[in-house]
Amino acid sequence: MSILIKIAWRNIWRNPRRSWVLITALAVAVFSFLGSVAYIDGFSIQMIDSAINLQGGHIQVSGRGYHKNPTIRTYVPDVARVERIIAENDAIRYALQTTTPGMINSAEQASGVVITGVDPVREVEVSSVAESIIEGSYLAPEGEANEVVMGAMLAEQLNVLLGEKVVLMANDLDNEVGAGAYRIVGLYRTNSSDFDKTNVYLHLNQARNLIGYTAEQASTVTLRLDPGLDPVETAIHLQTTLDAADLEILTWHERSPLLVMMNEMMNLANIFLVIILFTAIAFTLINSFIMVIFERIREIGIMSANGVRPGQVRLMLYLEAVFIVLLGTAVGGAIAVVLITWWSAVGLDLSAFAEGLSSFGAASVLYPYIHWGHILNGFVMIFVLVLLAVLYPAVKASRFETVDAINHV
Repeated sequence: MSILIKIAWRNIWRNPRRSWVLITALAVAVFSFLGSVAYIDGFSIQMIDSAINLQGGHIQVSGRGYHKNPTIRTYVPDVARVERIIAENDAIRYALQTTTPGMINSAEQASGVVITGVDPVREVEVSSVAESIIEGSYLAPEGEANEVVMGAMLAEQLNVLLGEKVVLMANDLDNEVGAGAYRIVGLYRTNSSDFDKTNVYLHLNQARNLIGYTAEQASTVTLRLDPGLDPVETAIHLQTTLDAADLEILTWHERSPLLVMMNEMMNLANIFLVIILFTAIAFTLINSFIMVIFERIREIGIMSANGVRPGQVRLMLYLEAVFIVLLGTAVGGAIAVVLITWWSAVGLDLSAFAEGLSSFGAASVLYPYIHWGHILNGFVMIFVLVLLAVLYPAVKASRFETVDAINHV
């Protein structure tokens, strides 16, 4: 075996130009694969983070049926008990929210919005809105003044500025229209343009007053989990612990099936990328190794006459292919590591496509993300495709007749 390894290693350098062409082609393919997968996964992570940060956290607790029909008449039953049980787990941060559709009116324009009442102190732990303030400040903790925070795009649409007043209107529990004037204290800009145009925030108690809730009522409880907790397992545990048939406990996977489907499509895109890139490389390898065996027909015949079995001939050619793949992978991987590390620090500026990206909940600066499972699966597929490509030349070389091969000119 050690002799075959030495022969295979020396064979690939008998024609260094051809070997370097193959190694370079593999390196380019490996670099393209790693870079593309890192950015596909980075884009997917940004969309998921946007959904978690802006649309209910990892887990959302609500009244039964709220997700399908989010009305103010479906609120969290016995919210104090729910809070108490959730607070027992130090790895879970939570915040109450009161949400209702409504209208926002300025002196010039009006628009339909989602009005969300929050506790500013707890909300910052489960949502990224406070971190996204670009002008002014977030809601004050005490919640005494009539304050509202809205997206900068919505403010532009309404033609209002920071410090000006707007009127919020919404139906209350008695089907009467509640209204109030609120001063704009902050403007935010998130990764999602749709979110920025349709969501406004005010203090929890003021939202309760607007729609007729008591001080013990809330539409939802948003949960943010520490990295060690699995959302699905945590949701199942909470369902068992709370033991309430009138509660609905949904993870972000259940609330955003379209996002889950897009994530699965991106995973499939990674697989197709490997297949497309390395199928092209495989045909190059087939061509090169067919040339190799026809150059060595007499040599293979002499080896066969000296007792080298057909299986050893096949193994020798496979070892040559493995060495070329390893060298190509090492070169391409090293280049990819350097560039991905740099891109991780500065990001890839896609400002020209910012509007389209924001509709998916992604920022205009995209950062790569390394998902080791996807990388490992890709490399396994690379080796499988390459070894399949060498199968035909290797089998053909092992079937040469010894006498004919020796006499080949």
